Amino acid sequence: MLQQTINNKIKGHTMKKHFLTTLCFCLIAGLAHADAGDIKARQQYMKEWRGLNKKMGDILKKHNTASFPTDSFAALAAQLNETANEPWQHYNAGSDGAGSDASADVWRKPQEFQAAIKRFNAAASALDQAAKSGNYDAVKTAFDKVGQSCKACHQSFKQ
Repeated sequence: MLQQTINNKIKGHTMKKHFLTTLCFCLIAGLAHADAGDIKARQQYMKEWRGLNKKMGDILKKHNTASFPTDSFAALAAQLNETANEPWQHYNAGSDGAGSDASADVWRKPQEFQAAIKRFNAAASALDQAAKSGNYDAVKTAFDKVGQSCKACHQSFKQ
């Protein structure tokens, strides 16, 4: 009887140990998947923005004040502005794993990163407003500021 009680306790301990080990592996795998999801999501926004910026840049190169296609450009600028806040939620602590181009400064210098985000959001909003006005020169200036904002952030926070 005593031997059976001891064997049952050992089996129970072994099962608990296996359960906890399995649980740990599942949690780690889940975190890795969440990190990969965050990385992929923010990279998708950056890819989308790159495409929008290319299209807007092409429009500005091909047109002048007289031929500027206000509606086409305004739609692109609005799309950029509407998504300007989206990727930042995907810079969670620990989402700097394999495949990430973000430098560790994103998490080491959160106030500076937030300031860069605010500058980008302000530039995207200003571009949206300028595009709605149809003023080619104002659009060109605002577009350049968006580019400067992107470049400054990437120099500081991208590997």
